[in-house]
Amino acid sequence: MDVRAMLEDDVATLGGAPKKSMKDFVVQKIATFIATGILKAGDPLPSERELASALSVSRETVRGAILILSTHGILSVAQGTRTVVASEDVGELAVQAARYRDISAYSLDNVHEARLLIEAQVVRAAAVKMEPATLDYLRKSIAAQEAACDDPVRFLICDREFHTAIYRASGNAVLADMAADLYSYLLSHRRRVVSQPGTIATSIADHRLILAGLETQDPDAAAAAFAIHETRIYTTTKLLFS
Repeated sequence: MDVRAMLEDDVATLGGAPKKSMKDFVVQKIATFIATGILKAGDPLPSERELASALSVSRETVRGAILILSTHGILSVAQGTRTVVASEDVGELAVQAARYRDISAYSLDNVHEARLLIEAQVVRAAAVKMEPATLDYLRKSIAAQEAACDDPVRFLICDREFHTAIYRASGNAVLADMAADLYSYLLSHRRRVVSQPGTIATSIADHRLILAGLETQDPDAAAAAFAIHETRIYTTTKLLFS
């Protein structure tokens, strides 16, 4: 699985996608970060270097995507200052935005139960079908997460890439889409959770256990690690609301 395939989850299912440039894929990614609440109006965008590292693309590709989004009025670019999110109205640029909005109507407990069921199936399939290129991508993602340990927004961008890469590796487009939708639940609130001391480091440790199960192609170990991670997400989110 090459980098282009890694980026296709927001454009079409695993069954195929229309030909698009890497720049178009990054436009879709950034728009999705805004649609799901990882990025909000007024937020500064991570630097070109940081985004390039998180998405495993070149800085030139990121720069081109930012230019496209700025022409749509979604990003504001000014010389000598950080690029910021100017509007959360991403329209059709985030093709799954309607689904992200719909998932927010469900209860936290229901989404937690659904994630445990669906992610167990997805990660077991991914453990068997995992390719060396995807494993390398996941290792690089963890390195990018560690570099973002003091930046909740950048960490969540890396975190989403880590999760969706595993979902796609299952080879089942329907389950991958369902898992990605459930992952997006209350992401705007997850920003507050991961801002708490130690939370990012704990998530990275969970990701390392997941990766270890995938590296050994052990479906039981990978699924167990994923369940621990998802339960931790559920627990910390529930504590936030209580």
